[in-house]
Amino acid sequence: MDKIVTKRLALRALSMNDCQDVFEYAKLDSVGPQAGWQPHKSLEETKRITEWMISTKEVYGIQHLEDEKIIGTIGLHRKDYLSTEGEIGYVLNPQYWHKGYMHEAVVALIIAAFEQFGIEKLYCAHFSDNEKSMNVIKKAGFKKVKEEIKKITLYGFEIVKTSVKYELDKSHYERKLLPWQQR
Repeated sequence: MDKIVTKRLALRALSMNDCQDVFEYAKLDSVGPQAGWQPHKSLEETKRITEWMISTKEVYGIQHLEDEKIIGTIGLHRKDYLSTEGEIGYVLNPQYWHKGYMHEAVVALIIAAFEQFGIEKLYCAHFSDNEKSMNVIKKAGFKKVKEEIKKITLYGFEIVKTSVKYELDKSHYERKLLPWQQR
């Protein structure tokens, strides 16, 4: 997993030393449920999940360069897709919301996926009530392709949510048709 560096961030492999930073936001009710998972109940749970994320080799820690803190994660998930496809998923510490960090991370991963990882098509999704994620996805240039009903378990209850899925073809990137390429 190569390190990807932007103006303010480094997307890098997670390590077990990052667990405290991850737990800081993973325990919050405002984070996990928006991504379909329950808030972490303990640092031990975060350690187990971080270990799993490391083992997948699909998840980067989003490191804020100014303070060297892990402020979120972003993954390029490929196991359920063709070899030339992948899905971007992400989560960010609320202390860093509304500053453009996630857009910066998503754009960096799009560029790496298309230029270095042999990806031809990317997907991304959000729950219909997650406007912040929708804004990041649209600003990155993804196009909506479908909505589907998903059942997830949160706080011990099965909840039905609408998931909105998007895609982005490499050809749009190559032809410089994405909103962030127009600047």
